[in-house]
Amino acid sequence: MNFVFISPNFPPNFYQFCVELKKAGATVLAIGDAPYKDLIPELKESITEYCCIDMLNYDKVFRTVAYLSSKYGKIDRIDSHSEFWLALEAQLREDFNIFGQRSSDLDMNQSKTAMKQVYKDADVPVCDAMLIGNPDELWEFVNEHEYPFIVKPDRGVGASNTYKIKDEKQLCDLLADLPPGYIIEPFVAGRIVTFDGLADRSGQIMFCASFELSGAVLELMQDKKGMHYLYSREISVQLEKLGRRTIKGFNIRERFFHCEFFLTPEGEYLGLEINVRPPGGFSLDMLNYTSDINLYEIWARLAVHNEDALEYERKYNVVNVSKRDHIVYENDNDAVRAKLGDMIVKDERIPEAFAEAMGNDTFLLRHADMDVLMEAVAFIEEEA
Repeated sequence: MNFVFISPNFPPNFYQFCVELKKAGATVLAIGDAPYKDLIPELKESITEYCCIDMLNYDKVFRTVAYLSSKYGKIDRIDSHSEFWLALEAQLREDFNIFGQRSSDLDMNQSKTAMKQVYKDADVPVCDAMLIGNPDELWEFVNEHEYPFIVKPDRGVGASNTYKIKDEKQLCDLLADLPPGYIIEPFVAGRIVTFDGLADRSGQIMFCASFELSGAVLELMQDKKGMHYLYSREISVQLEKLGRRTIKGFNIRERFFHCEFFLTPEGEYLGLEINVRPPGGFSLDMLNYTSDINLYEIWARLAVHNEDALEYERKYNVVNVSKRDHIVYENDNDAVRAKLGDMIVKDERIPEAFAEAMGNDTFLLRHADMDVLMEAVAFIEEEA
């Protein structure tokens, strides 16, 4: 198998996909915008050929893939597992007739308004929303619901450029300078929970898990608070049922997925959005720690050999706790390490490029007992 991997050095932990692809027998060909000398040794050893080019110039990328195909034979797969390159991958698959997500699929799973229709068709509850355009339709929508509202890009990831609107004046002020391509939806009081995992080539789910965030994404980002998110050993039966409907509705095949739901105070799950890539940050590593598995290897063997049998047990609850430099904590990092010991499976300083979203220091902890784990979280997060 000839596999073209896009941007193999970023995020930093994704080099492991290339390592496992080579172990599985694939010829790994890579394209990126980082100089070859900047790649870590493990990545260099797994790549047969690496091309450093302007990744934002599609013509150059196309000609590079054509060159690799002429030299090594037909390209069988192309991927990056990164949200930023989804459109590039899809267009390349279209142009080179490669299996996987195409541009028409992205029309469905990158537009939030389109997502909501798929959720509805899959019989998954979802909150109402509309694309901001016709003023009469907008005010009719506003009058049908109650403040507050959320206004955010129809295509976008995370809480960037997202606004909570509390009254008519705020809405009018925002609309005065709002560019096209935004949606409006009623604010939902609740917590965000996810349904994450890997689907095989036929669309059957091989692995799944769920994490819950410690607070509202928008408030955590705006207030620059410390945060944690937790993969529990258990998944709600209702959430898993809705998650499986979602993956079937979006026709996810041979891909990781990251689905977000609101969990309301009344216990109702509402579909929020889907990402057709692995959950971000250290989440893949956290998923591995839950069950003592290697999802980088499992995905590689699925892609190369169509190996789709996987037995696993969620042995541990795993939490990612982030600390921010501007917050004074009761217990410094050395005290955390001394007290929590073997519960800590990863302890890292976050690169500045990610610090705004993820915090400055992160601790990954795991324990089979949820109460013990949450006591450890409280110890880390206690402020002076």
